[in-house]
Amino acid sequence: MARFAVPRGPKRYVTTYARFRGVDFSTDPALVDPSRSPFAPNLISDAGGMPEKRPGWRTLATVRSPINGLYAWQFGQQEAIVIHGKDAIYLWQPGEEPYLMLEGVTDGRSQGFVMNGELYLLTGGEYLRIWRAEEGLARCRKVTENVYVPLTSIGRDPAGGGTAYEACNLLSSRRRNSFCCDGTSKNYVLDAQGLDDSHLECKLDGQVITGYGVDRQKGIVVFDEPPAKPQVAGRDNLEITFGVADQAEKIARCRVCGVYDGCAFVGNDPEEPAYDYRSAPGQPNYFPDLGYTRVGGDSAIMGYRRIGPYQAIIKETTSQEATVYLRQSGVLDGQTVYPVKQGVSGVGAISPYAFGNILDEPLFLSEEGVMGLCTSSVSEEKSVQNRSYFIDTALKQEAGLDQACAAQWRGCYVLAVGGRCYLLDGAQERAWRSQSMGDYLYECYHWENVPARCLLARGEDLFFGTEDGRLCRFNTDIDTMERYADDGQPVVCAWSTKADDDGSFAQYKTLRRRGSGLMIKPYLRSSVTVNLRTEQDFGQNIRYETMDIFDWEQLDLRRVGFSSNDAPRIVPFGRGLGRYITLQITVKNDGLYEGFGVYGIAKCYTKEGNIK
Repeated sequence: MARFAVPRGPKRYVTTYARFRGVDFSTDPALVDPSRSPFAPNLISDAGGMPEKRPGWRTLATVRSPINGLYAWQFGQQEAIVIHGKDAIYLWQPGEEPYLMLEGVTDGRSQGFVMNGELYLLTGGEYLRIWRAEEGLARCRKVTENVYVPLTSIGRDPAGGGTAYEACNLLSSRRRNSFCCDGTSKNYVLDAQGLDDSHLECKLDGQVITGYGVDRQKGIVVFDEPPAKPQVAGRDNLEITFGVADQAEKIARCRVCGVYDGCAFVGNDPEEPAYDYRSAPGQPNYFPDLGYTRVGGDSAIMGYRRIGPYQAIIKETTSQEATVYLRQSGVLDGQTVYPVKQGVSGVGAISPYAFGNILDEPLFLSEEGVMGLCTSSVSEEKSVQNRSYFIDTALKQEAGLDQACAAQWRGCYVLAVGGRCYLLDGAQERAWRSQSMGDYLYECYHWENVPARCLLARGEDLFFGTEDGRLCRFNTDIDTMERYADDGQPVVCAWSTKADDDGSFAQYKTLRRRGSGLMIKPYLRSSVTVNLRTEQDFGQNIRYETMDIFDWEQLDLRRVGFSSNDAPRIVPFGRGLGRYITLQITVKNDGLYEGFGVYGIAKCYTKEGNIK
């Protein structure tokens, strides 16, 4: 019997794309690493680091527009959000309408901090205090309505002298002097001249007294009868409260703030942008008039970050001086001091609203991308390094970077600008590229259709305010498939592979129908569209597939199925493609109330000969 050899088909090759990491906009789509994508909108890494659809968002409330700031605040036993909408301050609690606390404030971007359970805001025109009043209601007023009046001189004789005790308060014209009366003098000389027209008050042994005149020009109080001597010899028994022109507008004009060593620091007054001012420890209503610092040259202070034992002061980019300065607390002659020393030169911040952290690393937005403040454990030298290399090309094209905002959320640094969000993912393994001039980089993602003007992260929740006055939140609190919608509209997400030539741009390839497919993450409702793009076209859809897990609560008779298997789903391409040089595979989901995640893509192909 004769035997004949059966001819075998052409050799088949398989390229698998897996262990996905993030996007890479730094190079051509043909040159990115196979684990990254040149196009992957609206995805985020899951607990295992694989890309899945981000949660959608919904509108919670509407206030005056635009929203200039959002702030988390513990209102009694409940968590609340303070909203700065246009020229008004609101308190919002879940399930309630925003409560108007104050109106007529400056319409501009604001910043704030919490101290002693109270929230303090800088609007660029006012310095505001928000607290829970005794009747259980939230109140918002200017800090100047409840300031600390310092005791500037003690142990004074009627003719003056005594000991300087506390510094004057920049927030108030009021100050106090205490005297030890001699029982014979009528004239008492204060420690300042040129008194203002505010009410002057005298207390003898703690009781308010009358019967005196005032020479405001010379700063002398003239009593009708000499105040009595103290009952305890040598102890001050007369206290006079008076006013001198204040400088409260310096603090009210400031636009950035930070807390360090129990003190509030504020800066970026447009008239003196290189100065910052320090409050007394634990007293945000008391800014000593000598507690100011000129930080470097004339460039503006943009923000503050904590780095180890230091407070980093980040300034705007300039070629004339350092852009990062370091403040540290210490004790000198029994007094706490806060000396500042020069840090890093070269790269400064572009937006005062885009400061954040990934774990313990401070980050800020510059003209060159997102920068990290790092410390060498060996030399203890501080440096600024790029952390956003993979998305810098897209970031630099965004208009309005000086108004970009950021928040720290679920281990990510989230940056919002131009209706988009850019994420640096601190949960994934870090990468390295020599071009970035840094020790490491973060994997990155980008989101579309997020009209955030300001961001607020509160635990696992992420809120944002919009230009048109809406308070919105991402649907992280929703467990059903309604989680995946942007105010009732689909969240469109996709993952594209590189434009892959499989190691040979001089050979034709053919995609085989069998052996090509993808593995996707299981959801109660999901679907996928597979698109193939070669060097010859702009892409064509070859497969659409729904993949639902049967669940009575999520039943849709139009796409009913009875599979309750929650294992990852395999979707074969079911179609081949002939004679291409490069092939880019895009898997996309645009379904309303549908989840999506991709675990891997397999491409089976044969080589068809060399190009001519």
